[in-house]
Amino acid sequence: MNTLEELICQAPDLAFELPDNTPVVRLGLIGTVYFKEGYLLENKKKVMECFERFKEEFGQYLTAQFDGRYRKLTDDSFKKTTMKILGTDSNEQYEWHISSAPTANEAAEYSLSALNSFEIHGDQKRSFLKITLPWTLLQETDGAARYQNWLVYLCSQVNAEHGYGGLSSVLPYDFDSYMPMEFQLAQQFSGLEVDSMVHNFKRELLDHIKGVNWYTVLGKQFLERLGGEDQLRHAFDGRGDLGVLSYQTGLIIRAGDLPQLGTENQPLPAAYVAVNRIVKPLRIPDPGQLHTYSPYGNCFEEDSTARWYARFDQEENQPITQG
Repeated sequence: MNTLEELICQAPDLAFELPDNTPVVRLGLIGTVYFKEGYLLENKKKVMECFERFKEEFGQYLTAQFDGRYRKLTDDSFKKTTMKILGTDSNEQYEWHISSAPTANEAAEYSLSALNSFEIHGDQKRSFLKITLPWTLLQETDGAARYQNWLVYLCSQVNAEHGYGGLSSVLPYDFDSYMPMEFQLAQQFSGLEVDSMVHNFKRELLDHIKGVNWYTVLGKQFLERLGGEDQLRHAFDGRGDLGVLSYQTGLIIRAGDLPQLGTENQPLPAAYVAVNRIVKPLRIPDPGQLHTYSPYGNCFEEDSTARWYARFDQEENQPITQG
């Protein structure tokens, strides 16, 4: 089976529903980017443009929003929230989440989220944007290209410092009780990004990146730490499975034409391992736990978190096969 056929075959095992058929874990395509100075009006306008474009393209699926409370999304409420955010002070935090999930207890197929930093914190925190799309987009002729275009667009809009994109377990907005499922799936599939607590990493990711997935975003400061764009491109010479894309203030590395789940007991995705070998020096050296404590079951603790971050590590003398 090729990569897409494997994904189609395995996808049903990565989704969970409640007895009333409410989907609480979905396999999705996510993209998360971190950026500076989310408190500036100019950047707020750029983020609002992202929300407007997302609504234009996927509005037929969007039913709800969170902007202090989870409620129905309408054209009127969308406009009011946009104006409210643009009117916030530089030391006011806004969180906006538009979604196809009608309630906070259902996992979304489509969503866009943003959370800003405060001016008073200066350069000590980052803002983020996160997009979620259904993995089934990859079955469409132009699906992978549409996803890539969105990731490049988001990076360019906010001059992303770093980020990542690929397959992930998508949980409800109220995700706490489903973190054990995210933990369980991440033990079985190395290609799954653990991203339920994206808001927790705004400080940890000042000078480091989270790691590698299908797409790995590196802004200028991180490229310079690797020796510059030319040296990075040279490091990937001869690997037809890797692609390098440019955006306004950096590069995006694509590990393969399609994302891989990295099934347990099978060889690690070779393209992910190859990218990881190059960018590993940029990774968080002492990461905090991917999950907070949960009374609902096993979640990521310190040891399992460290293993997850190192999941694509291989010894330098260990060859990486292409494919």
